[in-house]
Amino acid sequence: MISLIRNENLKIYKRTRTWVMMGIAILYVALQIFNINSAGEGVVRDNWQVQLEQDNRQLSKVANQLDALPIEIIQAEKQILLNQYHLDHNMPPSVSGWAFTIDQLRNIVFASSLIAIIIAGEIMAGEFAAGTIKLLLTRSASRTQIYCSKYIASLVFALFLTTICVAVAMVLGGVFFGFAGLTSSHLYVQDQTVMGIPVLQALWSGYILQLPFLLVVVTLAFMISAAFRSITFSIVISMLIAVAGFVISIAMDGWDWTRYFIFSQTDWTPFVYGNPSVEDVSMLWAVALLLLHVVILHSISYFSFVKRDVRQ
Repeated sequence: MISLIRNENLKIYKRTRTWVMMGIAILYVALQIFNINSAGEGVVRDNWQVQLEQDNRQLSKVANQLDALPIEIIQAEKQILLNQYHLDHNMPPSVSGWAFTIDQLRNIVFASSLIAIIIAGEIMAGEFAAGTIKLLLTRSASRTQIYCSKYIASLVFALFLTTICVAVAMVLGGVFFGFAGLTSSHLYVQDQTVMGIPVLQALWSGYILQLPFLLVVVTLAFMISAAFRSITFSIVISMLIAVAGFVISIAMDGWDWTRYFIFSQTDWTPFVYGNPSVEDVSMLWAVALLLLHVVILHSISYFSFVKRDVRQ
């Protein structure tokens, strides 16, 4: 099994397009830094108190709008509390590469997931398209071993790419915004109270708690690739679902029905560092929902791959 996984990884990394796609993901991180730096958001102004007071007044208007979405109200109220905390403690908002990386973790995982979808979407369907699947099946390895090795290789690539992007965000963010503040606290709101945790803890925990989204979309792309054997279909459909799910999970956050929507339960940070946007939803529920979807997807793809004959 280990040799099969190694071989699948070699297939992935020997392709030029793999490195090009990784470069695109890294470019996305660089563009995020450029946009923030160009907008002046990475600079602490001398009149930061005045700016925060103005922001709070504007956020209060947003929170009191009758047509505001639940997520807009939640985010506005949290930001007001954070801004007021900075004002009360005469503490300028933290501007550093670490703070940038923490704030961008969800977007980084999303961007990495789109690239990982391409790899997972072609890793099985590509074998059928090229006709090399027959060579794989004539070896001593069973179909189950081949199936598992390709899935594990897809996940390993996705984790590797995400880790690289996070590392690049920390380095480039530090270059543009500074490396200071590593020993400071990352502030967040829990139960209407501003609390703080070490920056390093916020980094690694935030990274881990965002990975369920990666797992879902990679499994989805792999399932379509194995079941339908079409590279284009698996990549396009998986990307559409991933993008739509990501957007809907953000726009509809706080609506009661989202407790059953898998993409709304792939960001586990609220369960640890804040209040879930939907009451009575726990991490146990999110884990169970994730496992249910993964099992269903694998049930479809595994039996499609193992039971279906490969035509000569």
